[in-house]
Parts: sequence; structure tokens; C-alpha cells
Amino acid sequence: MSQLVLYAYDPRWPQAFEQMKSSLRFAAEGLISAVEHVGGTAIPMAPARDGVVDLLIGVDDTDQLAEVAPYIEGLRFSAVDTRLAEEGVLAEYRRRRFGSTPAYRLLLTPASGDFWRNAVRFRDAIAHCGGSTERYVQLKRRLAIQGVDGAQYELSKLVFFRHIEEQQSGGELAE
Repeated sequence: MSQLVLYAYDPRWPQAFEQMKSSLRFAAEGLISAVEHVGGTAIPMAPARDGVVDLLIGVDDTDQLAEVAPYIEGLRFSAVDTRLAEEGVLAEYRRRRFGSTPAYRLLLTPASGDFWRNAVRFRDAIAHCGGSTERYVQLKRRLAIQGVDGAQYELSKLVFFRHIEEQQSGGELAE
């Protein structure tokens, strides 16, 4: 079991996202419909697991995946087997940390799919709802201190998100 490592918030993460977003849009012009910054590095002032900048890459047509892949790989990304296929992720790519440049993870998914909507909604709920960011930071720090594994970390975040979602909907979760 690998230990959960949290990186303190780095104000360069949003800039790193914007630079990579620009590179992706330029390289794969017309094949990518949307790019969003998600995950821990997208939450202002919150620590992030492993300091990896997560990008959600939206495509309008799943047939575009084969066309997009060479452009992503040309930016020094490597395809990895994704455990998120059943949730609607078409492909996952990673780029290792180089010097002061952060590591990246790209998740390709239909821009109109459930995975896309849920990832963006989670980010927005944590980043923009009163008190949610601080509670999220406390949760992450507590999990790191407890030494939980990756699966328990992800499950705890999901439970937290469901709680925030329930609060926002007035106690009734929408299906």
C-alpha cells in the first residue's frame, strides 16, 4: 500500500493548466471540444494528492479518439490503462514531472457525458461553496495523517462530494 502524499497548494498549478490547455488546443486543433482543470490542483488553496495537474479533455465524437491520440503523445504523454472506463473515460494519459514542471494526467471523455458533468460539478462545489474548500482540505489532511490508501482516499472524497451535493439540493439528491 502506497502512502498518500499531499502537496501544498502551488499557485503555479492554474498557470500550468492554462499552458497545457493551450498546447493541447494548438496541437489537436478542431479535435478537442473542451478542456477543464479538475482534481485537487483545481481547488484554490487546497493541497493536492501527488501534485498532479488533472485535465479533463472533451471530445464531441468518440471516433475522434484515434485522431487525438498522436497529438497528445507528441506532447510527451503516455497512454495508461484506465480504471475509469466504466465511468465513461475513453482514455487516460500521464506525463511525468520534469524539473519544476508538474506531472499531468489527461482524461479523455465525451464532453456531454456524465463523467464530464460530475467532475466539473465536484470541482465547482468544492471551490465555490461557502466553507466547502476548508472542510475538503481538512478531510484530505486527516486522510493523509491516517495513512489511507488510494482507494479509501477516493471513496472518502466521493462520500464528501455526495454530502455537498445533498446540501446544495436541499437534502434531495437528483438522479
